[in-house]
Amino acid sequence: MKNKHLKRFFYSVAITAFLALVAGNAFAANQNIKRDGAKTTFESQANSNDFIVVSPYWQVDSGSYTFIAVTHSSLSGMASQIGITINAIDNAKAAYTTAESFTIQAGNTQRVFIIPTNHASINSTSISSAVFLAGTSDFTHGHVRVNPIASHPNMKWAAGKLNNFSTTGAGFRDATMLTYWGSVIIEAQTTGFAMEFIGDMNDSHSASTMAGVGYTASGVNLQ
Repeated sequence: MKNKHLKRFFYSVAITAFLALVAGNAFAANQNIKRDGAKTTFESQANSNDFIVVSPYWQVDSGSYTFIAVTHSSLSGMASQIGITINAIDNAKAAYTTAESFTIQAGNTQRVFIIPTNHASINSTSISSAVFLAGTSDFTHGHVRVNPIASHPNMKWAAGKLNNFSTTGAGFRDATMLTYWGSVIIEAQTTGFAMEFIGDMNDSHSASTMAGVGYTASGVNLQ
């Protein structure tokens, strides 16, 4: 029993440390993050940390790769199309490879693979519908960051207009309203372990309803 309590304690410490890291230097060190400063209006919240999804760990080497599935659950309040940019950041705070951007249609799931270069079976030829982040065949690990493509993900969008609340089907183009699932695959043992995602629809760390917006979202430092 004592060992179980210790494991839970160390896990909590690790998650807390990671949240502090991504809210600070890990985000600021990368060029395609947009920090907006004060968040007193809808306009000033564009692409702030409130609308970012992160995962603490991914890994590749000659015998492992990382798989992520992103699902648009087509719930009320979601735009029919939500665009995201996914970035694999290594432990040196550098991009593993060029970030990939794509749009997910309502009710669909997009598969994403972080792979070593020249993987024999997991590649764009064998799985043409997937998104690939391929960097090196050396052992590499780090964290995943997902940004919204929309400049104002906190505003309703429909018929080419922001804050179009009266239009049927209007919704938010918010990356945190999508559902993420992932796993690091260890090929030699035909096993692996699940990834944790912080800030998405299933996140239990910090969910809240933003005043004046009218929907629930969770970001890495939602206030």
